[in-house]
Order: sequence, then structure tokens, then C-alpha cells
Amino acid sequence: MDDLAILGVGPADRKRLESMGFTTLEQIVQMNPSQLAMGEQRGDSLIQRARTILANKNILDIEVNPDEIQVTIEAINDPVIIAIKDILEILEFEDSLDIERIEKGIRIIPKKYSTALIRSEQEKKEIEKRIGLTAIAYRRVRDAAYRHLTILNAKKKNVLSQFGINLDRQKIIDFAKKRGFNGFWQNVFEEIRGNEIVKKALTVSMFSSYDEPVHVLVIGDPGSSKTLTKDIIVNGFKDISLVGGNSTRSGLVISLVSGALGVLAYSDQKLVLIDEFDKIPEADIEYCSELLSNGKCSVHSGRVHENLESHFIMIAFANPKSKVFGSTPINDIGLSPILMSRFGLVVKTENLDKDDRMELFKKKFYGKTELKKVPDLYDQWVKLARLHEPKTSVSDDKIKKYMENTDQFFQKYSNTPLRRDLRMGEYVKRIPMAIARAEFSNVTDKTIQIAENILSESLNQWKI
Repeated sequence: MDDLAILGVGPADRKRLESMGFTTLEQIVQMNPSQLAMGEQRGDSLIQRARTILANKNILDIEVNPDEIQVTIEAINDPVIIAIKDILEILEFEDSLDIERIEKGIRIIPKKYSTALIRSEQEKKEIEKRIGLTAIAYRRVRDAAYRHLTILNAKKKNVLSQFGINLDRQKIIDFAKKRGFNGFWQNVFEEIRGNEIVKKALTVSMFSSYDEPVHVLVIGDPGSSKTLTKDIIVNGFKDISLVGGNSTRSGLVISLVSGALGVLAYSDQKLVLIDEFDKIPEADIEYCSELLSNGKCSVHSGRVHENLESHFIMIAFANPKSKVFGSTPINDIGLSPILMSRFGLVVKTENLDKDDRMELFKKKFYGKTELKKVPDLYDQWVKLARLHEPKTSVSDDKIKKYMENTDQFFQKYSNTPLRRDLRMGEYVKRIPMAIARAEFSNVTDKTIQIAENILSESLNQWKI
């Protein structure tokens, strides 16, 4: 829908505006009624609508303090600032307020008047009058800011509810920041003994976004905590597609048995957990690799001719080719290289040592193996974090080192069964982004270091 349609402009007025070249909100908010040639009342009404729409579209947050108001804006330009000034009633009081552009928006503060150089009673009265007008102006703008903040919070709450977020946003953020990325994997996967790199990789995947997913493949011997991992995620989190071995063997994108579309076609905006990924049929590999790569694929079979679009995050579990790992684990991967390259992280589970096995046996004997309940806040944390868009603030030296190490990983593993290819260029961005989302922060040198360590640890598990 174009801007004139959004404004509800009728055919005659549309033709007039288009003939003058006025077709966008940004143009109209800067006009006055006489320039629109629609009459004073209709022109003023159109401009007001345009300013309200443009302001609401761009205001991300408002912070109201006793001595300043900060408005966080998505697009900082003259038309947007004019629109915001109007809806916050600033235009009426510009002589009494100072408007400053800051990094993420604008700051509104009352003008300050010095009394140090007053030379007469008349000047004193004049300054006192200005101070009084400034106080009235700031109070009016502050009240308007509070009104708009109420509307903004209601809109945010409505938007968040569409993503399954029903707890207080700030409560979720405070909960997340107190624990951070490490706190998530340590607490959520507490019952899994050892396997720290597996826990970290799973956490990265869960905090990646549906548009830029970090798919994770977990390969492990039977009885190596893969089932426990699945159970923790399924029992603690929502919007999960759990795929068993039977579905894997019959086809994830298209069923070789019935010819119908498979589970991945219906997993848009979900976290998909797939068991026995090593059993995926040959005919399904190409379709699956396309969906993993860009969320799109074309399926053509006897019964189905579809252009599919399904954006999901996949955590897949597989067994080694020889059922158990040999002395060189990388040779026991046994999956198609085309599929391997679609996983941002491929991790190997560790077998439990004797002490951990004895502890597990003891729990089973006494019937104490029921999973700990993961608080709802963790599910809300993941959902809200996926909406967070981290900025990047990383030193040139750190980026250079990160890229050089990535290239070394590429050279070492590009022609191995692990198949690290040029897609690593995407993963080295997405992994630190996921870590930053988990902490509602930006990507910094510290974030890059954590991401680099996870990449290095996951790759060093595979002996060449």
C-alpha cells in the first residue's frame, strides 16, 4: 500500500497531489496547507495525519525525566523530526525549548537563562517571564510525551503478544542481563554432565533469528545425552517442532511414502528438533539443504508442485556412521557434505566418565531423574531476544584476527567430511549476533572472543 492510500486520499485529491509530485509521507509532513492546494482545513488535516503516521512509525522509545526527554528514533531525518515535534507539541513552544540530535534520536530540554548579567528590574522581570513560559512549555511537552509513551507501550505489548511474549518486557530483560549467555546454558542444561561446547552451541542456535539462523548438528554415540538434551528443550520451551526418526526416514520436506509435504514445510517461525538426522533419505537432501540455506525451495513430485518458504532454526541429532566414534571422529560423520555445510556449528557429544555414570545410575535407581522445571522466563527470554537487533562495535584489530582465524578454519576443514565452506562468512557474523541477543547487548570485542572460542572448541573436537 502506498503512502497516499495509507493517508486515505481520495481519487481527485490523489491526482492533484501526484501532479505536484507529492506522493510520500516525508514530503507531506513538511508542507503547509496552502502548498497542497486542498483548502486550509483539508490540507491541515492531511498534514496532521501524515505527521502522526510518520512519527508513530519511527518512534522506538521515549524516556521522560524531570529535566529532559529522550526520544529514540528509527530513522533520524528532518521529516521524521518535524513529525515528532508536532505530535509532542514541541512546534508550539520551540522558543522555550532546546532540541538536540543525539546518536539514536533527539533530546528535548528546557532552555536555560542566566541571571548573572541582569542590569535592571525590567530585565529581571523579562527573564522571570521567560523562565515561567519555559516551565509551562516543558510541562506541556512532557505531558504529551507521557501520553504517547502510554500508546507506545500498548502497541509494544500488542506486538510482543503476537510473538508469544506475555510477561513484562523489562522484567524479562532484567532477568536475562543478570544471567547472560553463560547463565542461560549453565542453568537450562544443568542436568547434562560435561558437554559444555554442546550446551553453548545449542544456546547460540536458540538465540539466532529465523531470518539468520545458526543451525546446529549434534553427533553422538547412543546414550550420550542427546535424548536428555531434546527433552530439556521440548519440556522447557514453546513453539517447537519435534521430529522423530520415522519422520526423518520418510522425508522432512516431502514424504516418499505419501508424496505429501513433510514437517519442515510447516515449521515456519519455529525451532525444529530432528532425531536421527543421519537417516534422511537421499531424495530429500537437496530440498532440505535449500530450506536450511535460505528458507526457500521448489518441490516437484508426482503429487506436489510447490514453491515453499519456511524460515526455521534447526537443531539436528545424529549417530556416528559406525554407531560409535572411532579414533578419528571426523571420519565417522557419514552425512552428505552438502548438508554439513548448512550447519553453522557441528558438535560432538562427550561420553560420561565413570563418576558421572555412577551419579546417573544412582539417580535412576532412586527414581530422581525427572527433569527440572525450566521457569517460563527462559522461554520468554528467547522469544524477546530474537526481536533484539544488536549493533556492532568491534575494534579493527579484533575483526582482522577473527577473520584470519576463520580463514584458517576454512582451509583446514573445507575438504573434510566436516565441510566448512564459504558459508562460514555468514556463520561468523550470526554466532556473535546470537550471543549479543542473549544479553540484549551489542556485538563487542568480548562477544567476538566468545564466538571465536565456540567455533574453535567445536572444530577441535574433530580429529583430522
